This record gives sequence, C-alpha cells and structure tokens, in this order.
Amino acid sequence: MQWFWNRPVGVKFAAPLVLMGAVFAVVGGLGALALRSAASSLRAVSAEADPVAAAELATAAEQEATRTLAVLAVAFVIGAILCTVLTVAVSSRVRRSIEMLRGSIDELAAGDLTHPAVHVDSDEVGSIVDAFEVARGELRGTLTQVAAAAGSVSSKADDLAAANTQVAGGVSQTSTQAGVAATAAEQVSLNVQTVAAGAEQMGASIREIATNANEAAKVASQAVTFSNTTAATVGALGESSKEIGSVVKVITSIAEQTNLLALNATIEAARAGEAGKGFAVVASEVKDLAAESGRAAEDIARRITQVQAQTTSAVAAIGEISAIIASINDYQLTIASAVEEQTATTNEMSRSVTDAAAGASEISATITDVAESAHTSTGVLTAVGSTVSELADLSGDLRSQVSHFTI
Repeated sequence: MQWFWNRPVGVKFAAPLVLMGAVFAVVGGLGALALRSAASSLRAVSAEADPVAAAELATAAEQEATRTLAVLAVAFVIGAILCTVLTVAVSSRVRRSIEMLRGSIDELAAGDLTHPAVHVDSDEVGSIVDAFEVARGELRGTLTQVAAAAGSVSSKADDLAAANTQVAGGVSQTSTQAGVAATAAEQVSLNVQTVAAGAEQMGASIREIATNANEAAKVASQAVTFSNTTAATVGALGESSKEIGSVVKVITSIAEQTNLLALNATIEAARAGEAGKGFAVVASEVKDLAAESGRAAEDIARRITQVQAQTTSAVAAIGEISAIIASINDYQLTIASAVEEQTATTNEMSRSVTDAAAGASEISATITDVAESAHTSTGVLTAVGSTVSELADLSGDLRSQVSHFTI
C-alpha cells in the first residue's frame, strides 16, 4: 500500500480509471459470453424446429440474459464504488499534503522560520515540500548571518563614533593651541624685530664711540708731541704725580668696568626679554660709572691745581702730564680697538637677530597653516561623524527588520 502512495499524483488518479476500465472489460466480456450462449441455444432450437422446446429455450435464454444483466449491474456498481473510494482517498491525501505545505508557507509569511514543513509522500507535492524546506533553511541561515552582521556593524559603528568623537576633540584642542601658538609666535617675531632694531641702534652708537675714541687718540698724540718740548721742567712734580697716577688707576678701573658693562649690555640685548628691560638697567649702570669718571676727572684737576700751587716749576708738571697723556693715548688706542671688535660683534649679533626674526616669521606662518589644517580636519571629522551616525541608524533599521523573523 505504501508503494502506491509513493507513486506520482498522475499515477494515483489514473489508477481508479484503470480499475473502472478493467471492471467494464470484465462485465462486457461476461455479457458477451452470455449473449453468445443464448444465441447458440436459439440457433440450436431453430434447427430442430420444435416449438415447445424453442419456447422453453427462449424462456431460459431470457432468464440467463436477466441474470447476466444483474451480474453486470452489480459489477458496474461495485467498480464505480471502488473507483469513487479510491479517487476520494487520493484526493484527500493530496489535499492534506497541500494544506500542510500551505500552513508552513503561512508560518514563513508570518516570519516564523523555526517550524519545518512535514514530508508526507514522495510525489510531486513531496518534492515541493523538500524544495520549500531547503529554501526555508537557506533563508534562516541568511537571516541569521544578516542579524549577526548587523549587530557587528552596529557595535563597530559605535566604537568608530566614540573614536571619531575623541579624535575630533583632540583636533579641536590642537587647533585652539595652534591658534594660541601662532599668536605667541607673532608676538615673538615682533619682539625679535624690536631687538634687531635696538641692536642696530646700539651698533650705530658703538660706531660713534669708536669715531670719538679715534679723535681722542689723535688729540692725545698731539698733546704728547707738545709735552715733549717741555719734558725738562717735569721733575718737581714727583709726589703729585703719584696721586695723579692713583686717580688714573681709578679712571682705568672705571674704563675697564665700562668695557665689561658694554659686554653685559650686549648679552642682555641678545636675551632681550620684554622690549630690552635688561639693556636699560645696564645703560643706567654705565651712566653711573660715567658720573664717577667725571668726579675722578674733577679730582685730577683739583690735584693738578694743588701741584701747580705747591711747585714753582710748571714745566715739570707738564712733563708728568705728558707721560700721563701718553698713557691715556695708549688706553684710547686700546679702547678704540676694543670698540672696533665690539662693533663687529654687534653687527654679527644684528645679523643673527635679523635671521631670528625671519625664522620667527616663518614659524608663525607655519603654525598658522597648522591651525588652518586642524580646522579643516575638524570639518572632515564632523562629516565622518555624520556618516558613522547614518551607518549606525541603517544598522539599527536592518536589525529591526530582521527581528520580525523568528529564527
């Protein structure tokens, strides 16, 4: 019986027709045999020409035909019943398979992929059920992968959004700091330019000092020449010359300190903080030392007056003064040489400060470019953040759509 139900649908529906045909064939055969027998009996009676026998035979043939027709009717009814029962059974089984398949399709349409379709027969409907089951499994696997991928994309999008926010904050802070640094670099550039101008002015002052020192050296040389003509009268000023020598030592010390202060002024100018405050302090000290040099000079004049009052020979004093002037001449030459060297140093410092000013300007321009690039990067990161947010929203929509299915 199972063999029959595993046949194709066409075979199942053709079987009742074949059975009915077989019944009709059997019934027809029986009827033909009965009619042939009756015909043979009638031919035999006709041959004997016996009326009584013919009547009896005719009655017997009629009864035989009636029985044959009854048998044929019963056989026909039985065959029809069998065909109907078999047809109803086949139709019912096929309809049940189709209804079960339809139930599985309805569950799939409702989003439930957890219930497999029931395989009843191995016919065409069974093949459809098998194909549906394969499609359901493939769809379930695909939706499972899509749900997992959507969850992964959502998680990665959240991580990317957090990283993008952090990077955007860092870039914004960098942009702000770069702006502050650019302002500071511009201020440094202005300060360096001011220092360069001050160094140039100091160089001009030193060159003027060198010129004056050279003129003083010339005057001292002339004084030495004049004093040589009166050298014979210098002998009486021995003690006063010692005091004058002490004063000259003071002047020499002052000159040396002035030299050191000039060097300190150069160093302070190179360091130039806040528009040359250090240089102003050094200049004030130089001024004080110059005043002290003036007082020392007045002391020299007073002592010379005393020497002139105490001696009777001005010629001797002139001789001593000649020697002093010669020493002063040497100091003036030394000062002129030192001033010349200081002039070269100041010029080199001025060039260095000028180069530093140019470098500070380039640094300021570079920092400004960095600030602009950081600002541009901030805009790009903002756009990336918007894209990441859209990606997260799309991932959420995809997960929402997949959640409608039960997998």
